Formats: sequence, C-alpha cells, structure tokens
Amino acid sequence: MKKTNIIALVAWMCLSLSAMAQGTISGRVYDSKSGQAVEYATVAVLNPKDSSLVTGTVSDERGAFTVKVNNGRYIVRVSFIGYTPYLHPTAVVVNEKNPKVNLGRIELTPGAVMMDEVVVTAERTLVEYQLDKRVVNVDKNLVAGGGTATEVLQNVPSVAVDNDGNVTLRGSSNVKVLINGRPYELMGNDLETLLEQIPASSVESVEVITNPSAKYDPEGMSGIINIKLKEQTSMAQGLNGVVSLNAGAPLPFLFPDNMPQFIPTATGSINLNYTTEKYNLFFSADGGMRQRGHYGTSYRERLHDGQAWSRDTADQFGIRGGMMGSMKIGGEYYFDKQNSLLLSYQLRGGQRLRRNYMDSRDLLDDDILLDYIQTDTNNNNNINHAFNLSYRKKFDEPDREFTLDATYTFRHMQGNGRQEQIYQGDAQWDNYYLRTTETENHHKALNLKMNYVHPFATTWKLETGYEGRMDWPDQKALYFRTEYDSLHNLYEYPDESSNTHFNYNQQVHAAYATVGGKLTEKLSAQAGLRVEYSYLLGYDVNHPQTDSVKKDYWEPYPTLHLSYEINKANSMQLSYSRRVRRPRMWDLNPYMEVREGQELSFGNPNLDPEFTNAFEFSYNLSLEKWNFYTCAYYRQTNKMMTRYGFVWDSASRDRFSWWMPYNDEYYGYWASTWQNLSRGYNYGLELIVDWQVLKWWKLNVSVNLYESTIEGTDLLDNKTTSAFQASGKFSSFMNLPKDWTIQLSGQYFAPWLDLQTTMMSSMWVDLAVKKDVLQRRGTINLRIGDVFATGGWGHTTHTDQLNRVVRSRRLSPTVTIGFTYKINNGLKQRQQRDQSDDDEQSETIY
Repeated sequence: MKKTNIIALVAWMCLSLSAMAQGTISGRVYDSKSGQAVEYATVAVLNPKDSSLVTGTVSDERGAFTVKVNNGRYIVRVSFIGYTPYLHPTAVVVNEKNPKVNLGRIELTPGAVMMDEVVVTAERTLVEYQLDKRVVNVDKNLVAGGGTATEVLQNVPSVAVDNDGNVTLRGSSNVKVLINGRPYELMGNDLETLLEQIPASSVESVEVITNPSAKYDPEGMSGIINIKLKEQTSMAQGLNGVVSLNAGAPLPFLFPDNMPQFIPTATGSINLNYTTEKYNLFFSADGGMRQRGHYGTSYRERLHDGQAWSRDTADQFGIRGGMMGSMKIGGEYYFDKQNSLLLSYQLRGGQRLRRNYMDSRDLLDDDILLDYIQTDTNNNNNINHAFNLSYRKKFDEPDREFTLDATYTFRHMQGNGRQEQIYQGDAQWDNYYLRTTETENHHKALNLKMNYVHPFATTWKLETGYEGRMDWPDQKALYFRTEYDSLHNLYEYPDESSNTHFNYNQQVHAAYATVGGKLTEKLSAQAGLRVEYSYLLGYDVNHPQTDSVKKDYWEPYPTLHLSYEINKANSMQLSYSRRVRRPRMWDLNPYMEVREGQELSFGNPNLDPEFTNAFEFSYNLSLEKWNFYTCAYYRQTNKMMTRYGFVWDSASRDRFSWWMPYNDEYYGYWASTWQNLSRGYNYGLELIVDWQVLKWWKLNVSVNLYESTIEGTDLLDNKTTSAFQASGKFSSFMNLPKDWTIQLSGQYFAPWLDLQTTMMSSMWVDLAVKKDVLQRRGTINLRIGDVFATGGWGHTTHTDQLNRVVRSRRLSPTVTIGFTYKINNGLKQRQQRDQSDDDEQSETIY
C-alpha cells in the first residue's frame, strides 16, 4: 500500500468519525451531627450487576466530589474512617437526557464505635468482560498464592503453560506476551525465566486480548496476553504498603527412589509508597528461590528405509529453578491537575539452574547394547536494568489526552552448560562424551510510544500515535568436546561447528489510528489502521560462510470492531484484525545447539514472518446470577512457521543450503529447525460461564473446542494434518464465615497434534484456602498444587525416520503456605486519574 493512500485513509477516518457519550456524578459529603464538610471521603461507583468497581474519587476540602462515568446505571457508595458507609437508595442513571447527576447533600453518620479504619472496596469478579478483551483479576485467584506468574497464567481461561514455560492461547503458541503493555523481552530473559522471576503477589490482573485493535502491536496470531503488575500507589496519603512471605515444597512420598527428597521454594515481596498531593514515591522488592521437578520415561526407534537400526529406552528426572530477585524505585510528580511525570528504575536478576539425569539403554541393529548415563546441567546468571519515563498531559476538554512513554533496558547474561554421557563396560573408552558450553549475551532495547486521544463534539473519538521498538542483542556461545584418545587419556578441543557469535539488529516503527463511535442507538463501530516498517540484520561473526539475515519491508494491519447492544442483558460483537508472527533471533541463528536425549536444534536464516487474518463473533448474556460468554473464531495463516524434525545424517543435511559443512559427530541425533509451511487454518468455539451459585459461592467454567489444519510443503511431501482439540478449566470460590475463603480449580487438555507430533492429554486439580487475621490486616494462605498428582505431559512422534514416545510427570502434590500483611491502608488503586486510564485502555466502543 502506498504511503499517500495510507495518509489519505487515515485523514478520511479522522474527519469522518469521533468519541463516546459521558456524564458526571457529583455531590457533597457532610457530617450528619456537626454539619461540617467531610474531606477525603471515599466515593465508589459500582456496577449494579456484580458490585465490581467502575471508578471512584475522594471529596475535596468542601466535601464536594465529581466523577466522570460513561452512560449507564450505577450504585454509589460513600465512606470515611469512623462513619457508617452511605449507600445511595436508588440506582443512579446517566444518559443523554440526564448527563449530569447531582446527588446533593450526602450525610455520613458517625459509627457507634470509632474504628481504627474503615476501607470500602468493591469486590471484583474473577473475570471481567470488555469489548476487545477479558480481564482476569489475580487477587481473586488463591491457587496462585505463593507461586509465580507461571501459576497465574495456568489459571487464566483460554491460556495454558507447559512444563517448558511455553505459553499458548486457545491452543496456539503464536501469542504475544506483554508485561505492563510492553514486550516481555524488554525486561530481559526468555519468557519462561521471566515468568518464574515474577511473584504472583506482584500481579494485579491478566488481560486476554484475542483480537486487538490497531493500537496494539500485531505480533501473535492468537492474540495478546498482557500481565499487569501492581502499581505502588494508594488513595490514602502517607506511607502504605504490603509485605508477603511464602514457602513450600512437593510432598516426597510419591517421588521415584533416585529423586532428591526435598525441593523447597520460598519467595517474599514488599511494596511501599508514600503519597502527598504533589507527588507519589514508591519502592518494591521481591526475591527468593523457586524449584520444580519432573520424572518420566522415553522410548525411541530410529529408522532407515523403513527398518529399525537403533532402539533405546530411558528413565529420567530433572530439576529446574534457581534464585530470583528484583527492586524497583521511582516516583510521579503532579505539576498540576493536567500534567504529571513519572520516572522509575528497575533492577532484576537471578540465577537459573537446570539439571537433568537420564539412564539410557541403546540397542543397535547389530545387537550391540550400549548402556549409559547422561547428565545435563545448565547454569545461567542474568541481570537486567530498566529505565522508564512517562509523561501525561490532560486538557480541559474531557477525554482529550496526550501520553509519552519511553523505556530503555540493558541485559547481561552469562552461563555455562555441561552434557556428559558415561557408558558402561568396554564401551566407555570408545563412546565417552562430554560437551561443555560457555555463553554470554548482551541485549539493549529501546521502546518509545506516543499516544493522543481526541474526542469530537459528537459521540466519536480519534486515537492515534507512534510506537517504535529497537533491539540490539549480541549473543556468544563457545563449545568444547572432551574424548578419550588411543591411550585412554582425556583431551579437550573446541567444537568449531557450533561456536557462534550472532550480531543482531531489529527495528519496528509503527504509526496507527483508531476511530470509534455510535452508528445508531444500539450499533457502535471502531475502525483502525496500523502501518509498520520492519528492518532486521543478523549475521554469525564466527561463520561468515553461512547466510546472513537481512529483511526490510512495509506492512499494513487493518482492524474493525462492531458491537450491537440488543438490550441491557444481551450484546454481540464482530471483529477482524490482520496479525503477524516475526521470527525471533534464536529462530534465525543457524548455530547448532545440542540438547539432552541426543537431540540437535538450529535456526533458519531464510525464515520469513507469517501473517494471519483473524475473525471473531462473540455473544454475551448477563442475567441476575449468570453470565454467558461465547465466541466463534476463525484464523487463516499464510507462510506458517513450524518446527520440522529429521534424523541428522548427510542426506538430511543437504536439504538445508544455509548450513555449514556436515558434522558426523552427531550422526543419528534427532534434529529440528524452523520452516515456512504453505498455510494453516484454525477455527473453534469458546464458552465461558460465570455462575453466582449462592451468595457465598461463585463458579467459573470455560471450554474451548477447535479444529486445526496444517498444509505441508514439498519438504513434507505436501502432507496435510487436521485435528480436533479441546480444553477446559473451572474455578470454584467459596467465601465462608469468619473470613475464610476456599478455591478449588482444575484444568484439562485433550490430546492434540501438529504435522509430526501428537501431544498427550493432561489434567490436574489445585486447592487453596485463605484466612484473614489481625482485623483483616493480615492474610494466611495455604495452597496444594496438583492435589491428586495427575499433572503430566507427553508426546508421540511417528515419521519414516523416527518412532518416539515420551511420558513425564511433575513432582506433586506441592504444598505452599504464605502470609501477607498490610501496612496502614495497603496498596490500592490510584485515584480517579488512573481509573480513567484503565477505561481508556479497554478501548470500549460507544
């Protein structure tokens, strides 16, 4: 698409469309006995359907308050320390005919007993449904207590996390994960390590955006998962904070005999802030150790011309985890009611240790039995610095706003690995294998975003901006081999074919615009266009003969959202977006990585991005005690990226022109790399049900049913694979007398397959109990993960070169106990300014 056409289209959209009808609720708060105005009274505006918090504010020195709301029905609740909370006797209705509602004089009656503190908070539901996303409130999810962000995502409807930390959304691994709206790469580490380094207590909510608007990065076929961390801000002035401690370990009575009997986990966090009328200062720190284990068996049969030439079986167990810690300090200064500036610095680091032990028996085609023990150890130390600047400018006109965000990160990682195979009997002299690795990574990144919201005189608004992301990673890896010589002496030499120094530069610059408003009384629309310029250059300094990576292209990403409100209880949405999945640096780097179980992996410098057209139709029904959400979706992906596996030999190697001279040291290993397939399809149906069974009992159930079809290329003999897949989750919350809360949750994933591998089914159940103590200033949590020890995974592979079956089970049940204490008021949502920000981020169409 030409630039002039893009500019013309955006200009037409700006002139044609605009924003949402809003109103205000105001009033004054007085002491019923003295008649004096009550300053800093808390005003909460609640949703009448589920009493969830919509927005709020506090009264000024005259007792007056004004809060902006969208058109609708609300419950208004006013409270202050030492007074009986006031609940407005009728629902407050704001609409076009009555945009400004004045509640007049509100009198608070002093309580019979002056309490130390009265804090009025509206209880949020587990899942909140908005036009373009679902918001899962983590403070309602007890089973994540004492865990990390990994456990948080495992309990989010539509989301799954496997044992290797791979995140999927609706069964697709092509999902973009953000941390506070920014790519997780900016915080350093791979995704698995980062999720393990974020305590669950630091997560406030998870946003699941399955068909994002043009404002968001189009990366990820199945959508976006945005993990929102808690802000260190409060409504009350002075010092506030929360301290949390957790410790736990798997129960050892189900362990195999050769497993360690104690694998502990311990985490702690502290969040503090000090607030005045002009500024807010915040500090947070967390850290601890996190470990988890698994054990399993594998069977592998390697084939030549349809005949098996090698069979091996193995018993294995592994432990992964390590130390983690982070510190964040910063502040926000309010120049006036319209201008504020926030500065922050975060230091995050840790040590990640991974150990695997495998006892293998390999029967060759000449009936030679090789019995060996393989151990794999990887130890990585990393440190990440992140600097953030955020400026916000509000205008006199409601909803008109400009924001600027800039984040610079620098990451340094050093690691070492060791893979050793010790053979039994006479074979040890001819087959001893030891491979060591030294790695060092430097990764600099800069992320810039400018966003401007402009409401028009009608019911429409324009949102436009720029987003740029620049990455400069530099990755080095040195490999060494150790063998016995003819005199049975050990000697070491470098493995030149695998050594790599990959220099990489990627830049993505985007301009976007969305416009939305009402077409009719019931029909609303939002249209958007994002235009991106992408540039990347990567090459291996150690192997100049290999292909370098160089790409330079423009791409448009249109979006469209339609919403129709049948009545107050029924609504429908239809949406479309074009999305992209870009290869990562590791997918493009052709260096050879040797893994446990005699496996190889390397990247493909010729790999291209894949592009997806995504369509969704959803329907939401809200009843008194029920909420039904269902969504039908269809995705078509071109140039689909997938892993392709084969047995490493000279014939297989010739398929890949970018690879260096053949290395026969790894003859017979199972190798894998990335390939672009011709096309893939995915369509399905998702259902989420919220049920208020009783006043004290809530139930959430989600089911996802979908069909996947993948078309292969000539490389795979044009093979096409289709499979029906299913998954389901449930969460049960019971609020019992005397401040007891119990949550029971479970998950099930049916078997699923891709072109070469079939994944086995998995299921587990978690239990959590919470008790508030010390006048609700403290909380004790007890969590039992995988109560029935059913959590596991596995896969089977059947090709003309390999038959393989792998089964593994995690060490469980795990028991974790934790304690949380609130300092003063604890940490709460920021005042009205931040609540309005959340509303704007939801990109609701009016």
